[in-house]
Amino acid sequence: MDGKFYTIYEVAQLLELHHKTIRGFIADGRLKAIKAGKQWRIAREDLELFMGGEVPSRSPDEHGHISMNAMKQNLVFSTTQNTTFSATQGAVPAANESISVSTVIDIKETSKENFERISNTLLAVMNSKGEVYANATIHIKYDEETKLFKIFLWGSIDFMKEMMSIVPLLMEDKN
Repeated sequence: MDGKFYTIYEVAQLLELHHKTIRGFIADGRLKAIKAGKQWRIAREDLELFMGGEVPSRSPDEHGHISMNAMKQNLVFSTTQNTTFSATQGAVPAANESISVSTVIDIKETSKENFERISNTLLAVMNSKGEVYANATIHIKYDEETKLFKIFLWGSIDFMKEMMSIVPLLMEDKN
């Protein structure tokens, strides 16, 4: 354990997400964080567990901000959240939302054309409005320089099974 902790804003910059999205992950229990005074802190190990791999080494700029400017392409799709409300508990997930899973898929040495084909297909699948895609989120990034394609997925176990079966099929169909 190296003792490195990140703020919500640093994690948001690393993942190129809005800080409110990171706060939502913490509130949902998807991302483990500890409260230090009024601020949330995310341990490097917890961030790596959430991302499914090592946190990218990024050096802060002169303002202390961490940048991932290399990620040129960035696509996000999120379905609407179905929640029920209780007078005593506030927003409560529906019964079928009791388990949520997240993963990161890294596809190395991918051409921009292959990235576009796969990402367009995955976004079309997400738009299918199937029940398995309810409350699911996909975040897609591509770095042209390193030819690294990242797919961030959040959703139900069934959603994860579906997406994990689709991605390998799309990788085979490179023609």
